[in-house]
Amino acid sequence: MKVTSFGEVLWDDFPNGKVLGGAPLNVAVRLQSLGIDAAIISRRGDDADGEELLRQVQSKNVNTDYLQVCHECATSLVKVHLDKSGSASYEIVYPCAWDRISNNNAAIKRVAESDAFVFGSLATRDEVSRKSLDALLKEAKFKIFDVNLRKPHYDIARLLETMKQSDMVKLNDDELYELAAAYGSPYHSIEQNISYLVKLTGVKILCVTLGSHGAVLYKDGEMYRHCGFRVKVVDTVGSGDSFLGGLTYKLLNNAPPQEAITFACALGALVASHHGATADISLEEIEAFMNPA
Repeated sequence: MKVTSFGEVLWDDFPNGKVLGGAPLNVAVRLQSLGIDAAIISRRGDDADGEELLRQVQSKNVNTDYLQVCHECATSLVKVHLDKSGSASYEIVYPCAWDRISNNNAAIKRVAESDAFVFGSLATRDEVSRKSLDALLKEAKFKIFDVNLRKPHYDIARLLETMKQSDMVKLNDDELYELAAAYGSPYHSIEQNISYLVKLTGVKILCVTLGSHGAVLYKDGEMYRHCGFRVKVVDTVGSGDSFLGGLTYKLLNNAPPQEAITFACALGALVASHHGATADISLEEIEAFMNPA
């Protein structure tokens, strides 16, 4: 089974050092660790950070054939600020290498052959990468839109059009409320606003993460919920990305929706209990965490 991600690759710059990151890459790393053939379409700088990024992505066994080199812009470095609970905020420099992702026949072929195509909102902030994404979306069989609202790097109208093109959308509760309100929702509950966005966009699957309180999944006209797993949080960076990786893995393998959301919540919680977005976590560890002896 093949999944291809499109978008940012970067270094998350913590106070104690740099860690590999970028939401689409984090999803690809997690899917690869679960046995999926995962590839990343992105762009790195022609610099030392870019060389080390390439080396580390390859060490995670993610396909780097579509990881381009940019000679004009540097490899992305994102300053991460953690609050006392481990929740993160970010300083994202513009422009950087992943704002200049180009399109080519090899990338088009890979997306057309993939069982799912994962992409986010951040990489649409620049026209170059946005045009490449638009072309690839035309080839994708199953389009998974990972909403990542990072002010000021998004456009409300463009987000709505992208959701309408997608088969599955994932966002967190703050993003759900912000977008639903922007699109005229009169509602105040998560379930009502999920239904509102589903009706507005026509998306088949919509998932909302609730931090430590789990997630809600809409699929086939039904709502599924998991209340989350308790862990000692180190940092939340990449937790939602691994959640999406776990959810995608289960849904592509035709797991029942409740099983899929439970597995995804467990994986997201385990990542939050580690430092950085791409900690090594095996399928056996996830199963043991969900069902301790």
